[in-house]
Amino acid sequence: MFLCLVRDSLSPSVAGVLESVARACSPRVEPHGADVVMCDARGLTRVIGEPAVIAEEMRRMAWDRGVGVRVAIAGTHTAAWLLAHVRPGTTVVTPGDEAHTLARLPITALSMLPECRARIFSDVLSTLDRWGVATIGDLARLSRADVSSRLGLAGARLHQAAWGEDVVPLVAAAEAPRFLERVELEWPVDGLEPLSFVLARVCEALSGALERADRGAVTITTRLTLVNKTVAEHTLTLPAPMRDAKVLRTLILLDLEAHPPGTDAEHFAGIDIVEVELGVTPGRIVQHSLLAHDVPAVEDIATLVARLQALMGESRVGAPVVLDTHDPRKSALKPFVAPAVALSARARQRPLGLEPSTREHPVATMRRFRLPMAVRVVTDHGAPVRVVLNERGPALSEPRRGESKGESKGAVTHRAGPWRTSGQWWTADRDTWDRDEWDVGVDTGVVYRLARDRATDRWEVEGVID
Repeated sequence: MFLCLVRDSLSPSVAGVLESVARACSPRVEPHGADVVMCDARGLTRVIGEPAVIAEEMRRMAWDRGVGVRVAIAGTHTAAWLLAHVRPGTTVVTPGDEAHTLARLPITALSMLPECRARIFSDVLSTLDRWGVATIGDLARLSRADVSSRLGLAGARLHQAAWGEDVVPLVAAAEAPRFLERVELEWPVDGLEPLSFVLARVCEALSGALERADRGAVTITTRLTLVNKTVAEHTLTLPAPMRDAKVLRTLILLDLEAHPPGTDAEHFAGIDIVEVELGVTPGRIVQHSLLAHDVPAVEDIATLVARLQALMGESRVGAPVVLDTHDPRKSALKPFVAPAVALSARARQRPLGLEPSTREHPVATMRRFRLPMAVRVVTDHGAPVRVVLNERGPALSEPRRGESKGESKGAVTHRAGPWRTSGQWWTADRDTWDRDEWDVGVDTGVVYRLARDRATDRWEVEGVID
Protein backbone atom coordinates (compact mmCIF):
# COMPACT_ATOMS: atom_id res chain seq x y z
CA MET A 1 0.00 0.00 0.00
CA PHE A 2 1.41 3.34 -1.10
CA LEU A 3 0.41 6.92 -0.34
CA CYS A 4 0.95 10.01 -2.50
CA LEU A 5 0.78 13.63 -1.28
CA VAL A 6 0.36 16.41 -3.86
CA ARG A 7 0.22 20.10 -3.01
CA ASP A 8 -3.07 21.74 -3.89
CA SER A 9 -2.74 24.30 -6.68
CA LEU A 10 -4.37 26.99 -4.50
CA SER A 11 -1.94 26.42 -1.63
CA PRO A 12 1.51 28.05 -1.33
CA SER A 13 4.58 25.94 -2.05
CA VAL A 14 6.75 25.53 1.06
CA ALA A 15 9.94 23.53 0.70
CA GLY A 16 10.25 20.50 2.97
CA VAL A 17 6.72 20.55 4.41
CA LEU A 18 5.31 17.54 2.54
CA GLU A 19 8.47 15.53 3.14
CA SER A 20 8.36 16.27 6.87
CA VAL A 21 4.71 15.19 7.02
CA ALA A 22 5.47 11.93 5.22
CA ARG A 23 8.52 11.18 7.39
CA ALA A 24 6.47 11.76 10.52
CA CYS A 25 4.34 8.75 9.54
CA SER A 26 6.46 6.50 7.31
CA PRO A 27 10.16 5.55 7.33
CA ARG A 28 10.31 5.05 3.53
CA VAL A 29 9.74 8.31 1.66
CA GLU A 30 10.46 9.26 -1.95
CA PRO A 31 10.25 13.07 -2.46
CA HIS A 32 9.68 14.54 -5.91
CA GLY A 33 10.51 18.19 -5.38
CA ALA A 34 8.64 20.38 -2.91
CA ASP A 35 5.12 19.59 -4.20
CA VAL A 36 4.90 15.78 -4.49
CA VAL A 37 5.89 13.03 -2.04
CA MET A 38 5.44 9.26 -2.26
CA CYS A 39 5.70 7.04 0.79
CA ASP A 40 5.27 3.40 1.75
CA ALA A 41 2.14 3.06 3.91
CA ARG A 42 2.45 -0.65 4.61
CA GLY A 43 2.34 -1.36 8.33
CA LEU A 44 0.85 2.02 9.26
CA THR A 45 -2.54 0.48 9.95
CA ARG A 46 -1.20 -0.96 13.21
CA VAL A 47 0.11 2.46 14.28
CA ILE A 48 -2.39 5.00 12.93
CA GLY A 49 -5.46 3.11 11.74
CA GLU A 50 -7.32 2.26 8.56
CA PRO A 51 -6.16 3.73 5.20
CA ALA A 52 -8.83 6.44 5.31
CA VAL A 53 -7.62 7.46 8.78
CA ILE A 54 -4.00 7.53 7.58
CA ALA A 55 -4.88 9.78 4.63
CA GLU A 56 -6.94 12.14 6.79
CA GLU A 57 -4.20 12.36 9.43
CA MET A 58 -1.56 13.28 6.85
CA ARG A 59 -3.87 15.83 5.29
CA ARG A 60 -4.48 17.40 8.70
CA MET A 61 -0.75 17.55 9.48
CA ALA A 62 -0.03 19.30 6.17
CA TRP A 63 -2.88 21.75 6.77
CA ASP A 64 -1.51 22.57 10.22
CA ARG A 65 1.75 23.55 8.47
CA GLY A 66 -0.09 25.87 6.09
CA VAL A 67 -0.21 23.62 3.01
CA GLY A 68 -3.31 22.08 1.47
CA VAL A 69 -2.81 18.68 -0.15
CA ARG A 70 -4.52 15.98 -2.18
CA VAL A 71 -4.01 12.45 -0.86
CA ALA A 72 -4.38 9.07 -2.56
CA ILE A 73 -3.76 5.58 -1.16
CA ALA A 74 -3.58 2.56 -3.47
CA GLY A 75 -1.93 -0.83 -3.76
CA THR A 76 0.62 0.49 -6.32
CA HIS A 77 2.46 3.79 -6.29
CA THR A 78 1.57 4.34 -9.99
CA ALA A 79 -2.15 4.32 -9.21
CA ALA A 80 -1.64 6.49 -6.10
CA TRP A 81 0.37 8.99 -8.17
CA LEU A 82 -2.28 9.32 -10.90
CA LEU A 83 -5.22 9.58 -8.52
CA ALA A 84 -3.54 12.19 -6.31
CA HIS A 85 -2.70 14.36 -9.31
CA VAL A 86 -6.15 14.16 -10.88
CA ARG A 87 -8.69 13.86 -8.06
CA PRO A 88 -9.11 16.54 -5.35
CA GLY A 89 -9.48 15.66 -1.70
CA THR A 90 -8.79 12.15 -0.44
CA THR A 91 -8.96 8.95 -2.51
CA VAL A 92 -8.62 5.47 -0.98
CA VAL A 93 -8.43 2.45 -3.30
CA THR A 94 -8.75 -1.12 -2.09
CA PRO A 95 -5.69 -3.17 -3.15
CA GLY A 96 -6.51 -5.04 -6.37
CA ASP A 97 -9.11 -2.49 -7.50
CA GLU A 98 -6.59 -0.06 -9.10
CA ALA A 99 -7.50 -0.80 -12.74
CA HIS A 100 -11.23 -0.37 -12.13
CA THR A 101 -10.68 2.98 -10.34
CA LEU A 102 -8.30 4.31 -12.99
CA ALA A 103 -10.60 3.28 -15.85
CA ARG A 104 -12.85 6.32 -15.40
CA LEU A 105 -9.98 8.85 -15.64
CA PRO A 106 -9.34 10.65 -18.96
CA ILE A 107 -6.42 9.47 -21.08
CA THR A 108 -4.72 12.85 -20.51
CA ALA A 109 -4.21 11.87 -16.86
CA LEU A 110 -1.32 9.64 -17.98
CA SER A 111 0.64 12.78 -18.84
CA MET A 112 1.04 13.31 -15.07
CA LEU A 113 3.44 10.36 -14.82
CA PRO A 114 7.06 11.40 -14.18
CA GLU A 115 8.36 9.58 -17.26
CA CYS A 116 5.80 11.29 -19.52
CA ARG A 117 7.91 14.45 -19.45
CA ALA A 118 9.85 12.92 -22.36
CA ARG A 119 8.59 13.92 -25.78
CA ILE A 120 8.12 10.33 -26.95
CA PHE A 121 5.33 9.80 -24.40
CA SER A 122 3.62 13.02 -25.51
CA ASP A 123 3.66 11.76 -29.10
CA VAL A 124 2.16 8.43 -28.01
CA LEU A 125 -0.63 10.17 -26.09
CA SER A 126 -1.38 12.31 -29.16
CA THR A 127 -1.59 9.15 -31.26
CA LEU A 128 -3.98 7.53 -28.79
CA ASP A 129 -6.15 10.64 -28.87
CA ARG A 130 -6.33 10.44 -32.67
CA TRP A 131 -7.34 6.78 -32.37
CA GLY A 132 -10.30 7.81 -30.23
CA VAL A 133 -8.98 6.45 -26.94
CA ALA A 134 -10.71 8.82 -24.50
CA THR A 135 -10.24 7.18 -21.10
CA ILE A 136 -7.63 5.06 -19.35
CA GLY A 137 -10.13 2.19 -19.39
CA ASP A 138 -10.25 2.33 -23.20
CA LEU A 139 -6.46 1.93 -23.29
CA ALA A 140 -6.51 -0.90 -20.75
CA ARG A 141 -9.00 -2.89 -22.88
CA LEU A 142 -6.58 -2.93 -25.83
CA SER A 143 -4.16 -5.79 -26.26
CA ARG A 144 -0.78 -4.99 -24.74
CA ALA A 145 1.00 -6.90 -27.49
CA ASP A 146 -0.75 -4.85 -30.19
CA VAL A 147 -0.04 -1.57 -28.37
CA SER A 148 3.61 -2.50 -27.94
CA SER A 149 4.05 -3.51 -31.59
CA ARG A 150 2.51 -0.24 -32.85
CA LEU A 151 3.65 2.28 -30.24
CA GLY A 152 6.86 0.72 -28.91
CA LEU A 153 8.10 0.66 -25.34
CA ALA A 154 6.44 3.98 -24.52
CA GLY A 155 3.06 2.57 -25.48
CA ALA A 156 3.68 -0.56 -23.41
CA ARG A 157 4.56 1.57 -20.36
CA LEU A 158 1.36 3.60 -20.70
CA HIS A 159 -0.64 0.37 -21.00
CA GLN A 160 0.95 -0.88 -17.78
CA ALA A 161 0.10 2.42 -16.07
CA ALA A 162 -3.50 2.08 -17.28
CA TRP A 163 -3.69 -1.17 -15.32
CA GLY A 164 -2.02 0.50 -12.32
CA GLU A 165 1.09 -1.67 -12.56
CA ASP A 166 4.50 -0.55 -11.27
CA VAL A 167 7.56 -0.82 -13.47
CA VAL A 168 10.16 0.29 -10.94
CA PRO A 169 10.00 -0.02 -7.15
CA LEU A 170 9.68 2.86 -4.74
CA VAL A 171 13.16 4.29 -4.17
CA ALA A 172 13.25 5.70 -0.65
CA ALA A 173 15.52 8.70 -0.12
CA ALA A 174 17.58 9.12 3.01
CA GLU A 175 16.63 11.96 5.30
CA ALA A 176 18.78 15.04 4.85
CA PRO A 177 21.29 15.27 7.71
CA ARG A 178 20.99 18.15 10.15
CA PHE A 179 24.14 20.03 11.00
CA LEU A 180 23.29 20.67 14.62
CA GLU A 181 25.40 20.74 17.76
CA ARG A 182 23.98 21.09 21.26
CA VAL A 183 25.88 21.51 24.52
CA GLU A 184 24.25 21.43 27.96
CA LEU A 185 26.48 23.26 30.43
CA GLU A 186 27.04 22.11 34.00
CA TRP A 187 27.29 25.72 35.20
CA PRO A 188 25.74 28.76 33.49
CA VAL A 189 28.00 31.19 31.63
CA ASP A 190 27.26 34.90 31.54
CA GLY A 191 29.78 36.50 29.20
CA LEU A 192 31.29 36.39 25.74
CA GLU A 193 34.70 35.18 26.90
CA PRO A 194 33.54 31.93 28.60
CA LEU A 195 30.97 31.41 25.85
CA SER A 196 33.69 31.63 23.19
CA PHE A 197 35.32 28.43 24.53
CA VAL A 198 32.03 26.58 24.24
CA LEU A 199 31.44 27.91 20.74
CA ALA A 200 34.96 26.90 19.70
CA ARG A 201 34.19 23.24 20.50
CA VAL A 202 30.80 23.45 18.79
CA CYS A 203 32.19 25.06 15.64
CA GLU A 204 35.05 22.54 15.42
CA ALA A 205 32.55 19.69 15.38
CA LEU A 206 30.34 21.44 12.80
CA SER A 207 33.34 22.29 10.61
CA GLY A 208 34.41 18.64 10.56
CA ALA A 209 30.89 17.54 9.61
CA LEU A 210 30.79 20.11 6.79
CA GLU A 211 34.18 18.94 5.51
CA ARG A 212 33.11 15.30 5.42
CA ALA A 213 29.85 16.11 3.63
CA ASP A 214 31.45 18.65 1.24
CA ARG A 215 29.00 21.32 2.32
CA GLY A 216 29.26 24.96 3.29
CA ALA A 217 27.23 26.91 5.81
CA VAL A 218 25.03 29.71 4.48
CA THR A 219 23.01 30.39 7.63
CA ILE A 220 23.87 30.10 11.31
CA THR A 221 21.05 29.77 13.81
CA THR A 222 22.14 30.22 17.42
CA ARG A 223 19.75 29.16 20.20
CA LEU A 224 20.67 29.97 23.78
CA THR A 225 18.56 28.63 26.63
CA LEU A 226 18.84 31.04 29.55
CA VAL A 227 18.64 30.31 33.27
CA ASN A 228 15.10 31.68 33.33
CA LYS A 229 14.12 28.99 30.76
CA THR A 230 13.63 31.49 27.93
CA VAL A 231 15.23 30.77 24.55
CA ALA A 232 17.12 33.50 22.66
CA GLU A 233 17.35 32.64 18.97
CA HIS A 234 18.97 34.58 16.15
CA THR A 235 19.79 33.63 12.56
CA LEU A 236 22.82 35.02 10.75
CA THR A 237 22.93 34.89 6.94
CA LEU A 238 26.37 34.42 5.40
CA PRO A 239 27.37 35.98 2.06
CA ALA A 240 28.91 32.73 0.77
CA PRO A 241 29.23 29.08 1.87
CA MET A 242 31.81 28.75 4.68
CA ARG A 243 33.19 25.92 6.79
CA ASP A 244 36.15 27.37 8.67
CA ALA A 245 35.63 26.84 12.41
CA LYS A 246 37.40 30.04 13.51
CA VAL A 247 35.42 32.18 11.08
CA LEU A 248 32.12 30.61 12.18
CA ARG A 249 32.94 31.18 15.84
CA THR A 250 33.99 34.80 15.22
CA LEU A 251 30.80 35.56 13.29
CA ILE A 252 28.62 34.05 16.04
CA LEU A 253 30.42 36.03 18.75
CA LEU A 254 30.12 39.29 16.83
CA ASP A 255 26.43 38.59 16.22
CA LEU A 256 25.89 37.92 19.92
CA GLU A 257 27.76 41.12 20.76
CA ALA A 258 25.34 43.05 18.58
CA HIS A 259 22.29 41.09 19.86
CA PRO A 260 23.03 40.06 23.46
CA PRO A 261 20.58 37.53 24.93
CA GLY A 262 18.45 38.54 27.87
CA THR A 263 16.58 41.66 28.77
CA ASP A 264 19.65 43.77 29.60
CA ALA A 265 21.15 45.08 26.38
CA GLU A 266 24.58 45.56 27.97
CA HIS A 267 24.99 42.32 29.98
CA PHE A 268 24.55 38.67 29.12
CA ALA A 269 22.00 36.61 30.96
CA GLY A 270 23.12 33.25 32.33
CA ILE A 271 23.20 30.58 29.60
CA ASP A 272 22.47 26.91 30.34
CA ILE A 273 22.25 25.35 26.85
CA VAL A 274 24.07 26.33 23.65
CA GLU A 275 22.69 25.08 20.34
CA VAL A 276 24.04 25.96 16.88
CA GLU A 277 22.39 24.78 13.65
CA LEU A 278 23.72 25.43 10.15
CA GLY A 279 21.83 25.77 6.91
CA VAL A 280 24.07 24.24 4.26
CA THR A 281 24.62 24.17 0.52
CA PRO A 282 27.16 22.35 -1.70
CA GLY A 283 30.71 23.59 -1.17
CA ARG A 284 32.22 26.33 -3.27
CA ILE A 285 34.45 25.43 -6.22
CA VAL A 286 36.68 28.41 -7.00
CA GLN A 287 38.91 28.57 -10.07
CA HIS A 288 41.50 31.32 -9.74
CA SER A 289 43.17 33.01 -12.68
CA LEU A 290 46.69 34.37 -13.04
CA LEU A 291 45.35 37.26 -15.15
CA ALA A 292 42.66 38.46 -12.70
CA HIS A 293 43.15 40.81 -9.79
CA ASP A 294 43.29 39.13 -6.42
CA VAL A 295 40.40 39.84 -4.06
CA PRO A 296 40.13 39.21 -0.32
CA ALA A 297 38.71 35.89 0.82
CA VAL A 298 34.97 35.79 1.44
CA GLU A 299 35.61 34.72 5.03
CA ASP A 300 37.80 37.79 5.67
CA ILE A 301 35.21 40.14 4.19
CA ALA A 302 32.37 38.57 6.18
CA THR A 303 34.39 38.89 9.40
CA LEU A 304 35.25 42.53 8.66
CA VAL A 305 31.62 43.41 7.88
CA ALA A 306 30.47 41.69 11.08
CA ARG A 307 33.00 43.66 13.14
CA LEU A 308 31.87 46.93 11.55
CA GLN A 309 28.22 46.08 12.20
CA ALA A 310 28.97 45.33 15.84
CA LEU A 311 30.83 48.64 16.12
CA MET A 312 28.61 50.96 14.06
CA GLY A 313 25.25 49.18 13.93
CA GLU A 314 23.66 47.03 11.22
CA SER A 315 21.83 49.97 9.65
CA ARG A 316 25.11 51.80 8.96
CA VAL A 317 27.08 49.06 7.16
CA GLY A 318 26.38 47.70 3.69
CA ALA A 319 26.51 48.45 -0.01
CA PRO A 320 24.55 51.44 -1.33
CA VAL A 321 21.64 50.77 -3.64
CA VAL A 322 19.50 53.26 -5.55
CA LEU A 323 15.81 53.06 -4.73
CA ASP A 324 13.08 52.89 -7.35
CA THR A 325 11.87 56.45 -6.92
CA HIS A 326 11.76 59.72 -8.82
CA ASP A 327 13.98 61.38 -6.23
CA PRO A 328 17.65 60.73 -7.19
CA ARG A 329 18.79 61.54 -3.63
CA LYS A 330 17.06 58.53 -2.11
CA SER A 331 19.25 55.52 -1.38
CA ALA A 332 19.43 52.54 0.94
CA LEU A 333 21.87 49.87 2.08
CA LYS A 334 21.93 46.19 1.18
CA PRO A 335 24.17 43.42 2.55
CA PHE A 336 27.68 43.82 1.21
CA VAL A 337 28.92 41.03 -1.06
CA ALA A 338 32.39 41.07 -2.59
CA PRO A 339 32.04 41.42 -6.39
CA ALA A 340 33.68 38.88 -8.62
CA VAL A 341 36.62 40.55 -10.36
CA ALA A 342 37.04 39.50 -13.97
CA LEU A 343 39.05 40.87 -16.84
CA SER A 344 37.17 42.54 -19.65
CA ALA A 345 37.61 41.40 -23.21
CA ARG A 346 39.78 44.46 -24.00
CA ALA A 347 41.95 43.83 -20.92
CA ARG A 348 42.48 40.17 -21.88
CA GLN A 349 43.71 41.24 -25.30
CA ARG A 350 46.13 43.76 -23.80
CA PRO A 351 49.69 42.56 -23.01
CA LEU A 352 50.52 42.17 -19.35
CA GLY A 353 51.90 45.26 -17.67
CA LEU A 354 50.40 47.71 -20.16
CA GLU A 355 47.62 50.00 -19.04
CA PRO A 356 45.48 52.19 -21.27
CA SER A 357 46.75 55.76 -21.37
CA THR A 358 43.41 57.44 -21.98
CA ARG A 359 39.76 56.55 -21.69
CA GLU A 360 37.62 56.60 -24.77
CA HIS A 361 34.62 57.79 -22.74
CA PRO A 362 35.43 59.91 -19.66
CA VAL A 363 33.22 59.19 -16.69
CA ALA A 364 32.22 61.74 -14.05
CA THR A 365 31.35 60.51 -10.57
CA MET A 366 29.54 62.49 -7.91
CA ARG A 367 30.36 61.75 -4.26
CA ARG A 368 27.08 62.63 -2.63
CA PHE A 369 27.09 63.79 1.00
CA ARG A 370 24.85 61.78 3.32
CA LEU A 371 23.69 65.09 4.85
CA PRO A 372 23.76 68.02 2.40
CA MET A 373 25.57 71.09 3.78
CA ALA A 374 23.93 74.47 3.94
CA VAL A 375 25.78 77.14 1.94
CA ARG A 376 25.48 80.83 1.08
CA VAL A 377 25.47 81.59 -2.62
CA VAL A 378 25.83 84.97 -4.34
CA THR A 379 23.81 85.02 -7.55
CA ASP A 380 23.65 87.18 -10.64
CA HIS A 381 20.32 86.96 -12.48
CA GLY A 382 19.62 83.67 -10.69
CA ALA A 383 22.97 82.07 -11.57
CA PRO A 384 25.60 81.37 -8.82
CA VAL A 385 28.75 83.52 -9.03
CA ARG A 386 30.27 82.97 -5.56
CA VAL A 387 29.90 80.27 -2.93
CA VAL A 388 30.49 80.77 0.82
CA LEU A 389 30.84 77.71 3.11
CA ASN A 390 31.20 77.60 6.87
CA GLU A 391 34.01 75.82 8.68
CA ARG A 392 32.26 72.42 8.60
CA GLY A 393 32.36 72.33 4.83
CA PRO A 394 35.31 71.63 2.53
CA ALA A 395 37.56 74.61 1.92
CA LEU A 396 36.98 76.26 -1.44
CA SER A 397 39.89 78.65 -1.15
CA GLU A 398 42.03 80.42 1.48
CA PRO A 399 40.20 83.12 3.49
CA ARG A 400 40.64 86.60 2.06
CA ARG A 401 40.90 89.98 3.75
CA GLY A 402 37.62 90.89 5.39
CA GLU A 403 36.46 87.26 5.70
CA SER A 404 36.07 85.47 9.00
CA LYS A 405 38.41 82.59 9.79
CA GLY A 406 35.60 80.06 9.79
CA GLU A 407 34.40 80.97 6.29
CA SER A 408 35.85 80.53 2.82
CA LYS A 409 34.60 82.00 -0.44
CA GLY A 410 34.98 80.48 -3.86
CA ALA A 411 34.46 82.37 -7.08
CA VAL A 412 32.55 80.34 -9.63
CA THR A 413 34.63 79.89 -12.79
CA HIS A 414 32.36 77.43 -14.61
CA ARG A 415 28.74 76.52 -14.15
CA ALA A 416 26.11 74.37 -15.83
CA GLY A 417 22.39 74.39 -15.15
CA PRO A 418 19.88 74.83 -13.84
CA TRP A 419 18.28 71.38 -13.94
CA ARG A 420 14.84 71.63 -12.42
CA THR A 421 13.48 68.60 -10.61
CA SER A 422 10.35 68.12 -8.55
CA GLY A 423 8.22 65.25 -7.35
CA GLN A 424 5.81 63.74 -4.86
CA TRP A 425 3.54 66.76 -5.31
CA TRP A 426 0.76 64.36 -6.22
CA THR A 427 0.82 62.76 -2.75
CA ALA A 428 -0.39 64.01 0.61
CA ASP A 429 2.89 63.39 2.47
CA ARG A 430 5.56 65.98 3.24
CA ASP A 431 8.28 64.33 1.18
CA THR A 432 7.80 66.69 -1.77
CA TRP A 433 10.63 68.61 -3.41
CA ASP A 434 11.02 71.40 -5.97
CA ARG A 435 14.67 72.22 -6.71
CA ASP A 436 17.07 73.78 -9.17
CA GLU A 437 20.43 71.99 -9.43
CA TRP A 438 23.73 73.48 -10.65
CA ASP A 439 27.16 72.02 -11.30
CA VAL A 440 29.72 74.72 -10.51
CA GLY A 441 33.51 74.79 -10.64
CA VAL A 442 35.25 77.18 -8.23
CA ASP A 443 38.64 78.84 -8.47
CA THR A 444 40.30 76.04 -6.45
CA GLY A 445 39.52 73.52 -9.19
CA VAL A 446 36.80 71.66 -7.27
CA VAL A 447 33.43 70.95 -8.88
CA TYR A 448 30.35 70.91 -6.66
CA ARG A 449 26.69 70.01 -7.10
CA LEU A 450 24.56 72.88 -5.74
CA ALA A 451 20.82 72.70 -5.18
CA ARG A 452 18.35 75.53 -4.53
CA ASP A 453 15.03 74.87 -2.86
CA ARG A 454 12.54 76.95 -4.83
CA ALA A 455 10.06 77.10 -1.95
CA THR A 456 12.50 78.43 0.70
CA ASP A 457 15.25 79.86 -1.57
CA ARG A 458 17.87 77.93 0.45
CA TRP A 459 21.06 76.57 -1.12
CA GLU A 460 22.82 73.29 -0.31
CA VAL A 461 25.96 71.47 -1.43
CA GLU A 462 24.92 67.93 -2.33
CA GLY A 463 28.31 66.51 -3.22
CA VAL A 464 31.62 66.72 -5.03
CA ILE A 465 32.05 65.75 -8.68
CA ASP A 466 35.27 63.95 -9.64
